[in-house]
Amino acid sequence: MSVQTEELAQPAAETTDKRSVRQALLIALGSGIGYMPFALTIPILPGHVTGRLHGGPAEVGAVVGGYALTALLSRPVSGALMNRLGARALTVGGTILTTLATVCYPLAGSIAELVGLRMLVGIGMGVMLAATGVWPVQLVGKDRQSWALGLSGTVIYVAIGLGAPLGTLVEHLVGTTATFVIAGLLALPVIPIALSVPEVRLPPKAAERGGIERGRALLGTVLSSVALVFTAFGFAAVSGFAVAKFDALGVAGGAAVVTAYSLTVVLLRIASTWIRWEATRPVALAALFLVEALGVALIGLSDGLALGVIGGVLTGVGMWQIYPVLGLFVVRSVGERQRATALSTFGACFTVGLAAGSGSLGLVAEATGYRTMFLVCAACVGLGLLVAVAAARVARVR
Repeated sequence: MSVQTEELAQPAAETTDKRSVRQALLIALGSGIGYMPFALTIPILPGHVTGRLHGGPAEVGAVVGGYALTALLSRPVSGALMNRLGARALTVGGTILTTLATVCYPLAGSIAELVGLRMLVGIGMGVMLAATGVWPVQLVGKDRQSWALGLSGTVIYVAIGLGAPLGTLVEHLVGTTATFVIAGLLALPVIPIALSVPEVRLPPKAAERGGIERGRALLGTVLSSVALVFTAFGFAAVSGFAVAKFDALGVAGGAAVVTAYSLTVVLLRIASTWIRWEATRPVALAALFLVEALGVALIGLSDGLALGVIGGVLTGVGMWQIYPVLGLFVVRSVGERQRATALSTFGACFTVGLAAGSGSLGLVAEATGYRTMFLVCAACVGLGLLVAVAAARVARVR
């Protein structure tokens, strides 16, 4: 497929050429760069709040999580605007807002002002990530859509892994204020990337593909999104409670479980650039959910780090394709003009699952302990399996 540079171009063809793959990779790189202001400031915001602004743990939580609500709400809205404004405009606008808000962190004289800036960062990131999440899917052909759906998540995993230690190092070298400014400016390379990659936009009055039923489109999107929420419980358990679980056992090095999980996802998604396999059939998709559930359960049952690391790897193997495959079901369930809105809403549901999972699993852990909590999480992933199989059947009917 050859993607043209005109503002209005045809939707994805059946196959993808090398140029389109490179362009999709560029946009994914841009989303990772655009995420760096958030990643670099994660380790230094708590100290800034408790130090300069004299806040406590509650204030730290408000500042660190202040971006989440606006990021969540802005993604579906961005999807609705994408057909009108285009992915390029949203990417550039979101990046500029993120940069301006981040470099203004040192100017905030109160907790409320800093929370307000974090909410602006949430809007900027939500808009940017919504656009860069859909754009690669628009660039590639049908043979590469699942791969393109996984690109953004992969580079964000890498950005988080690099951002936290890099932010700590930069703060040690130049101080907190300069780190905030540097973190904000690091997002600016996203703009020339966005300007150099062509858009694929439908004509204003483009007709939908034949045979698309509104009810089936809604059902396919909802089922895939609900399955994603349950899948995110596994991520919430591993990232939020694995270290605490092993600390409670007196076992050092629990972070290795999180690292094993993250590396597994990243390496498998990189390998999928060359390995063409998609778990779109119900049996294959169910197997991935079962592997994720088994991995989560092993982390909960393990008394030593070795079994916990194996559980982290299995959780990563399961989640490697679940997100892009469920996203592919959304693409196959909706029409071209609804794709951006549907995919943006779908992507926001991972954040919903992460928030709901962290909160509910935390309550379970407090009441019954970490072992039971991980087993409950595995059962939730099992519920996601049932919903995902239903979503696969809806997508295949079309």
